This record gives sequence, C-alpha cells and structure tokens, in this order.
Amino acid sequence: MNVPCNTLIWNMTRKCNFRCEYCYFPHDNTPVTETLDARRIKAFLDGTGRTWKVGLTGGEPFIYPGINDICATLTETHVIGIDTNLSASSKIRDFAARIDPARVHNLYVALHIEERERVKGVDAFIGNARLLLDKGFALIVNYVVHPTLEARFHDDVAFFAAHGIAITPRPFRGTFEGRRYPEAYGERGRAIFADHPEQGKKVAFNFEGLPCSAGRTLLRMEPDGTVFRCPGDKTVLGNVMDEVRLYEGYPPCTKKRCPCRGLDHVRLSAGQSALVEGVQYAVVADDDASLTAFERAMTAAPGHPCGENNLGVLAWRRGDSAEAVRRFERALESRPGNALYAANLEGARAAAPDFDPGICLDVNADVAPR
Repeated sequence: MNVPCNTLIWNMTRKCNFRCEYCYFPHDNTPVTETLDARRIKAFLDGTGRTWKVGLTGGEPFIYPGINDICATLTETHVIGIDTNLSASSKIRDFAARIDPARVHNLYVALHIEERERVKGVDAFIGNARLLLDKGFALIVNYVVHPTLEARFHDDVAFFAAHGIAITPRPFRGTFEGRRYPEAYGERGRAIFADHPEQGKKVAFNFEGLPCSAGRTLLRMEPDGTVFRCPGDKTVLGNVMDEVRLYEGYPPCTKKRCPCRGLDHVRLSAGQSALVEGVQYAVVADDDASLTAFERAMTAAPGHPCGENNLGVLAWRRGDSAEAVRRFERALESRPGNALYAANLEGARAAAPDFDPGICLDVNADVAPR
C-alpha cells in the first residue's frame, strides 16, 4: 500500500474497556457519548486536495458508536489505521465483512497480555486476529514489554506463533523503579528487540526549535473535533465541525519531547539524522550499528555534546570505562550544568557495578564554543 504522508491522528475517545496498569493516562469504561460526524471530517480532508491517513486511536476505537460506519465513510477517499485491543468481537466481525483491507494501512493491535488474561479473552483474541488476517488485513500485534513482563515475553511469543499470530515487542515508555524507558533496557534490549530494530523509533526525541511540517502534514484531533498542530503542540488550529486553518511551511517544533512520529515531518541536518539513527539502534541494543551512526553524526557535527554522551554510553557498554569518562567529560564541557551528562560522568567515575548511563535524546543540541 502507498501510505500517504499526510496524517490525522483522531483521538476518538479516552474511554477504554481495559485497565492496564502501565497505561500512561486513566480511562473509564462508561459509554461514549461525545461523537463526531464522519462526513464532516471527510469533507475537511477532501477539501485539502490531499489523501490522508486517519489514525483512529483512543481509548478503544471499537467502543465508539457507529465505528464501522465511520470507517466506511473515511475509506471512500482516504486510508485508515486503527489502534485497538481487538476485544469487541461483534464489531470486529462486522468490520471484517464491510471494510476493504486495501483501504486500511494496518490495525495496530495491543495484546496487553495480563489484562487479556484477567478478562479471560485470550481465545477470543486469537479468533478475532485470525479472522482479520485471513481476510487480508495487515495486523501488527504489539506486546508492551513492561519490565515486569520481560521474563515471560519469549514464552508468549511462542504461544501466539503456534496460532499463526506474530508478536512485535513494543518498548515500554515511562518510568519504572526510578529509571526512564525505553532507554533503560540497556543490554537487555538485545534479547527482546534483536529482530525488531524498528522499535527504536518509539523514542521521544527533543526536536525543539527544529523546522517541522506538523500543522500541515500532521494533525491531532480531539474527541470534540478540536484540531491541534500535533500530539505534543496543543496549538489550536480550529475545529473540524467549523473551520480549520492549517500551517504553511515548516514552523519550529515547540516541544522538548516529541510524542508523535515527528521523524516523518521534522527536517533534520545530516548530523541530526545520524544522531537519531544512533539512538534508535542504541535503545534496542544494536551497539555496532549505533556506533557507526554516532560516528557519522560526529563527522557531520564535530563535538556535538549529545553525540559525545552517547558514544560514552556505548563505550561503557563494551567495558571501556576510560573512554566513557572521556566522552562524558567532553559532553559536560560543552554543556556545563547538564544533569544527564553530569550524572553519567559521576556514575562512570564511580564505576558502580549496576551503573547504566543514560542516552541523550537532544537532537537539537548546538555545539557550544570550547
């Protein structure tokens, strides 16, 4: 499928029928009462003269009233993707019967294994997934590898593989026991993500100040129809039920952590692109590929403090503490007072056996004069 680069992320509802402990914002399972007219949304998108991918997310989209009518309307002229837990079996069957798989980019299916087991829904999940796969829909079944689930992850992968369902590990994003993930997987990430290096793209980078087409090629729509520039920048561009004024050009990013797929819309220099690539590989513990990318970043932007720090992380991982200290020192010299660089330098000098240095995500960091 030729997926359009123009993306509308429709946060349909904050209601969900699951209650996963690691969910990053609270949901409730009361009925959805705030709904939008899909014909108005389609008219807005059609009016741009471009084809859009509409990402239906939440909460749980399949508890939204008239969800399959909405999908049918939007796919007349656009493409959809759906984030779902695949638990609403009757609606899933109707979806499979009515919607053309060629107009669906994919269903990004959250397994949430402990919650699935709690509601005794494993067998129903397998049936729903197999139905969609057999109909020709593309499914990405993701497994959030929360630190508490690492020990059972491979057994769960084997179980679902026996039913013809491939599992994609998804990095946990958040803080657990005082450590920030996904960066904190460290070397453990190799056993989890070795066959899925693309999962490193889930990292929330700092693009503040860099030119970005969000607001023109990327939009976020709230349950009431309010349209924001993107999931991170809550600048209101209008309401889809009234009028929306899109940005032009590439206004600078305003957020220190990009929670969306900003990499599809932000404009990076060669050095910044290489730094991003290096971080993505480092998160999934592909240290060789990460090293190559960070070295390219430093060639393009000599002395970049974030690159220095991240080369120090890789040096620490391979047991070269002296090189790690040298790199962390250079990073801190460029950015005196940076808490991450200072903590990494202190930890490397102390050489504590459980020390795990942090990866820098500040792609926009300029090099300060020495």
